[in-house]
Amino acid sequence: MKILFNGLSVAYPISGVGEYTVQLGKALESLLGDRMVFWFGTNLPGHRRVDLDNHIPTFANRVQYHLSGGLRKIPGLTIMLHLWRDRKFRSYTRRIKPSLYHETRYALFHFEDGPTVITVYDLSFVRHPEWHPADRAEYLERYFLKRVSKVDAVITISEFSKKEIMSLLGISPDKIYVTPLGVDRSFSPGKKEMKGFPNEYILSLGNLEPRKNLVTLLDAYRSLPKKLRERFPLVIAGASGWHTRELKKALQLFPRDEKPILTGYVPKKLLPDLYRGASLFVYPSLYEGFGLPVIEAMACGVPVLASNSTSLPEVVGDAGVLVDPRDVNHLKEAMMELLEDEKARRELAEKGIARAKLFSWDQCARQTLSVYEKSLSMRE
Repeated sequence: MKILFNGLSVAYPISGVGEYTVQLGKALESLLGDRMVFWFGTNLPGHRRVDLDNHIPTFANRVQYHLSGGLRKIPGLTIMLHLWRDRKFRSYTRRIKPSLYHETRYALFHFEDGPTVITVYDLSFVRHPEWHPADRAEYLERYFLKRVSKVDAVITISEFSKKEIMSLLGISPDKIYVTPLGVDRSFSPGKKEMKGFPNEYILSLGNLEPRKNLVTLLDAYRSLPKKLRERFPLVIAGASGWHTRELKKALQLFPRDEKPILTGYVPKKLLPDLYRGASLFVYPSLYEGFGLPVIEAMACGVPVLASNSTSLPEVVGDAGVLVDPRDVNHLKEAMMELLEDEKARRELAEKGIARAKLFSWDQCARQTLSVYEKSLSMRE
């Protein structure tokens, strides 16, 4: 069985989609053997480089990433990039002749020589298009929404997302498979060794975008007693995203000596130490297909406070505190109670470590391999 991944998500800055693609690919290579997993559009160390020029994909990925930031709009760029990549993709598939194509980035290139499987993480762009850049909505309309019903199988990462796919896309439940994400072994309890950071802090992590609900987090944090803000500074880690005007306004309300720390994008090798140094991890996201940072924080022994909506309750279980993400006072009170109760934080941390052990990339890969086998058998 020769599997072809879309590896375009494995580019700066690697987010949840890129992490999923890398970890699943590596786990599948362990199961299938060497040279059975191929990557389109990435130059991962130790993996087979595909049919793209060395400099153009890197430039293209960075341009796409900055579209809603400094560069703003270049009309039609996203569509042109997809058409160019689609030609390269077809040329590459003719050469390597994969058994199955697994799309992990909502792109859906043309593949006619075997089954196509797609991973759909969430449908926030359908449910809340206002949270996303306009060029992304156009791209997803053309290359995802109009093609997804024709794929052989849809993989998703939570029961919540399965229900969303059934409801919003009208896809039969028999065609949808849930494969929860895993957590890398580097995320584990350990000494707090994050140099240059406060001894204690509250951490939130994720791209700076509307659905991460950071404005509500800032409002809740600003309303905490001053003694708690002085003891537990707020650290927000994540790449600059889009629609950040309200976030910038909220940050301006803080006195200069009390402003939250914005780290920008944090490379994966530094993330375990960043988590371990936190006294509390807060994840008030409005919409998540899974919420990988929650499990990573738990695996590192950090107590978790998260939203009680979308997929997060099924991921967190009873190992964290869940709050209404739109209720500033509810979030503030929950933060205050945990910050003032070290015993409660320790108990949550222990529950989180146990909970995180239920999620592994090996299990995700085995479930995914089962989907591949079913899809191939249906084509015979």
